[in-house]
Amino acid sequence: MYCNWGIIGPGFIATRAIIPAIQKASNSQVLAVASSNAQRARDVSLHFGIERSYTGYQRLLDDRDIDAVYIALPNHLHSEWTIRAAAARKHVLCEKPLAMNASECVGMISACNQAQVLLMEAVMYRFHPRMRYLKQMLISHQLGDVRFLHAAFSFNFDAPDNYRAFKRFGGGALLDIGSYCVNAARWLLGSEPLALHVITSYGHSDVDLMTSAILSFGEEVMAHIQFSFISAEHQVIEIVGTTGTVTAPLAFTAWRNDTTRLLFQYGQTFEEKEFEASDPYQLMVEHFAACVIEKTPLLYPAEDGLANMQVLDTLKSVEDVQ
Repeated sequence: MYCNWGIIGPGFIATRAIIPAIQKASNSQVLAVASSNAQRARDVSLHFGIERSYTGYQRLLDDRDIDAVYIALPNHLHSEWTIRAAAARKHVLCEKPLAMNASECVGMISACNQAQVLLMEAVMYRFHPRMRYLKQMLISHQLGDVRFLHAAFSFNFDAPDNYRAFKRFGGGALLDIGSYCVNAARWLLGSEPLALHVITSYGHSDVDLMTSAILSFGEEVMAHIQFSFISAEHQVIEIVGTTGTVTAPLAFTAWRNDTTRLLFQYGQTFEEKEFEASDPYQLMVEHFAACVIEKTPLLYPAEDGLANMQVLDTLKSVEDVQ
């Protein structure tokens, strides 16, 4: 049995990662693609051999053969089209961040619950075997009790016409890459931050460019996150426990052809564990489709995306501007 997918917004992430992942998934197929640009929809459907193409997103939602949609639109459109998808009884896998703010998330979750459809934020890195291994390590206390986590994500953003450059479209480093860092801290530490201290730098267009923040998860557990649109490309997660440490380079976007590693230190002993290349997008799609087909709960329900958005909202509200 297959889950029939519709792609809403065939941009970079959809064509580079999501459509190929769905087409390789064991329980899924891409049935349709929709774009606001008719030529774009036709070109993508022809390139990937997709049966149906639609000009306008609502036309795709009106297709009764589609079970689930992947929403890959700019951030400011996530809420509207998730709610419209729910009204059309489509399950929704939505690009991160789930919304522009927590209030929008609440409305999205309510609409999906009322329609009895699934909603999940597409945080694909959690499905990578290396990250699943890391999470289980922490659960089994292989580093002792965790004391400190550091998560960083940066690159030099230079696309002035891209939606990330405009505040009204949900642009800025916080929602784009900061959401990954917050997500990792919450997921790996298994709790929500109790207090935050934040410093943020802005560009001329009032879009946040760089942030450094300390998150307290209790008296003995802290996290430091940093993310930037004006720094060299860099991704890492580092965790320090009472008996050992672990580092995960290329933490968030390790993909199909990337061999990945975890680096351990136990006192003066250094170890390395290597993981074969894997496609976290495919694993994410297969999990979501299985939940649609088998009517089983999601590993990461929409409430997790809401909790992440609440921290992002708090980061915006308590920031010190540099």
